[in-house]
Amino acid sequence: MYTEDKGAPVYTLTRRNLKECKDELWERYGEDYQILSKQQDFKGGFLGFGQKEVVTVSYTVRSRGMPQRSLSKNSYSSYRNDDFQKNQEEILKMTTGNIDSIKQIAQVKQSVEELTNLINKKFEMSVSAAPDKHPSIAKIEEMLDRNEFSFAYISEISKRMSQEFSLDQLDDFDFVEKTVVDWIGESISVHPEKRFRPPHVIILVGPTGVGKTTTIAKLAANLILDAKDKGRERPQLRFISIDKTRVGALEQLVNYGEIMNVPVDKAETLEDVKTIYNEYRNRVDAILIDTSGYSPNDAKNIGQMRSILDLEDLHADVYLALSATTKARDLVNIIQNYEPFNFNSVIVTKCDETRQYGNVISVLHEKRKSISYITDGQRVPKNIRRADVVNFLIGLNDFKIDRTHIDDKFGVN
Repeated sequence: MYTEDKGAPVYTLTRRNLKECKDELWERYGEDYQILSKQQDFKGGFLGFGQKEVVTVSYTVRSRGMPQRSLSKNSYSSYRNDDFQKNQEEILKMTTGNIDSIKQIAQVKQSVEELTNLINKKFEMSVSAAPDKHPSIAKIEEMLDRNEFSFAYISEISKRMSQEFSLDQLDDFDFVEKTVVDWIGESISVHPEKRFRPPHVIILVGPTGVGKTTTIAKLAANLILDAKDKGRERPQLRFISIDKTRVGALEQLVNYGEIMNVPVDKAETLEDVKTIYNEYRNRVDAILIDTSGYSPNDAKNIGQMRSILDLEDLHADVYLALSATTKARDLVNIIQNYEPFNFNSVIVTKCDETRQYGNVISVLHEKRKSISYITDGQRVPKNIRRADVVNFLIGLNDFKIDRTHIDDKFGVN
């Protein structure tokens, strides 16, 4: 399937990721192809669930049907002349040496030369017809890709550079780089701190293995430390565990509770949660609820867990825990399947296990979700902090960061 673009055929190829596209194009054409654009799409699924991310690339082939090697204009002409030379020799074999045959040979030679010139001209036109990206745009795209930003995010930045920068501005790469860093910072939404009337109900949801139990213990410890730092009385807290899937989950929460002097209750049904909540709502400052972790594709159990927390007057502050090491397409799937919880914002865990955050920034920007906290280790309560745009930006690989500028623009006052 292809369309014509100023004489140069433009083809499309869809595979699971960019690497698979490039591998297949290499097998087909060697170096004789050029990728013009790439687009991230989602296919399959039912009612938006279980969708799979695919990548579609548009590309041109420099010489369709040629041997799989890089061809210059001269080598291309040589190849075509060799082909026509064989045809000419076949004609010579059929001639009898008379004048008519000689004239025929002369006509064939002239036709070969004219056709060769035409082919060379078409070859030059096809190459020149392929749109050339400005080097600054191409370099920024490569840098974003190395930081694992999604193709949709990279395409958005690339389009914006093409539309908003003049040629003179594009020639100034330092200016381009600094502006793109600003754009990345502006795309990161940090959830503002809010005050809640007691009891402040905190619910942490998310897939298995993201560290929810440890994170909820960190949140409780920080409530205690924050009150101490501000000279207030120690808050009265209570843990509730509805985690029925992970062996030792309740015991782990009980251990944290004993260290912080926070009682732990276990709930398996909506009635259990309702009973515990009604008993302590007027006696505690905060109730923190730890939930089961399920595969993001396990819609049935996620739905059942949601029903356990379906109290009308709970007014919960719900966070979705996401691991920073999760691929972008999996993050999209997780967010979609946990939408029924109406989570307020996201806690990004395991930030100590990676140095690339483009996947998280891309997907949260696309899904219009904010970030509240970052965790970067197992220590309670130390390895948790409020999300900060500046820390995301200084963590970008390869980008030159003007720290004074981003502190002025994005720093917390």
